[in-house]
Amino acid sequence: MSWLMIGLLTLITFFNRFAFFSRLTRYQPGAEMGAFLSFSAQSVLTAIWLPIVFSYEPGKGLDWDPDYLAATLLVTALTLLRLPTLLVVVVGMGGFFLLRWQGGLLALLPWLG
Repeated sequence: MSWLMIGLLTLITFFNRFAFFSRLTRYQPGAEMGAFLSFSAQSVLTAIWLPIVFSYEPGKGLDWDPDYLAATLLVTALTLLRLPTLLVVVVGMGGFFLLRWQGGLLALLPWLG
């Protein structure tokens, strides 16, 4: 079932990209659709990181990993500084891996736990 879903989402993504970027179709969205599509990248990224940073388990309730939260706050601050996207991604990943290599945020700041 999961392979079927991955295949279907791949087809949807391919046909969307084909419709917008192919020279054969010449599709140009209107102003309202362009304004609507301008929020798609932020929506997709939020849908990706939100379940990673915050997790909910029925017995435990809402829980978060301090390392993921610290990396998210670092990337958010770098993004607000209007740095290039690739730089933000590399520094964010490097900061997260360095934090995990040091034993995590709770090992560096034991008063948090």
